[in-house]
Amino acid sequence: MARLDPPPAPLRIGLSLRAVVGEYLRHGRLLSTAAFGLDPQRDLDAALAQGWERSTDQASATEQLERDLRLRHRGGWRPLTLKPFYLRGHYLGASLDLWRGLPLAQALPWLRGLRPAPTLEWFHFVGADQGAVLVDGRTGLHFLRRGRRFALTAVDASLAAAADDPDLPGGFDNGRWLRSLMTPCDDPAHWRALAAQDADPRAALQAIREIAPYLPRR
Repeated sequence: MARLDPPPAPLRIGLSLRAVVGEYLRHGRLLSTAAFGLDPQRDLDAALAQGWERSTDQASATEQLERDLRLRHRGGWRPLTLKPFYLRGHYLGASLDLWRGLPLAQALPWLRGLRPAPTLEWFHFVGADQGAVLVDGRTGLHFLRRGRRFALTAVDASLAAAADDPDLPGGFDNGRWLRSLMTPCDDPAHWRALAAQDADPRAALQAIREIAPYLPRR
């Protein structure tokens, strides 16, 4: 029987996770594309030739590529997947998938270093175990509860396209999407009420304590 070669190790990028996420928080998009071997001026076929892979086997006018990477974080390396998005072969932007998750409590302090202070909108999805925070109406930080802690699982950016584009009219508006998918939840009391309904209310309440300092003061 032929032996299958192991998959290649994720590419290590000499940037910190904080710096990369900070680009999304400050500018609403990834700026350091060159560090990832990604050229926004080149088309989808060029990216495929450079080792990027399609996220799905079905080709369409809107396509997403992906590549597994590692970024520096707290003296080690944090795995993630970078997912550039293309419209009719032209690059629009990219999102981060932190499939292993990062403790949300490690990422939230990065918001306090932003000047001017960002506008934050908090959302929950169904209950106290999943939600998102929308930063300045354009960048979405998605999180899931794992036990007693929330984990940051994805960083999404809005994508610009013409209002009359036949395949992606108006682009992808992160704020509009989150407001339609999830329920606004800026009130700490609302989060505590959700925790009380959870299958493990004590664990849910402990996780909510991590985000409470970042919720609007009432």
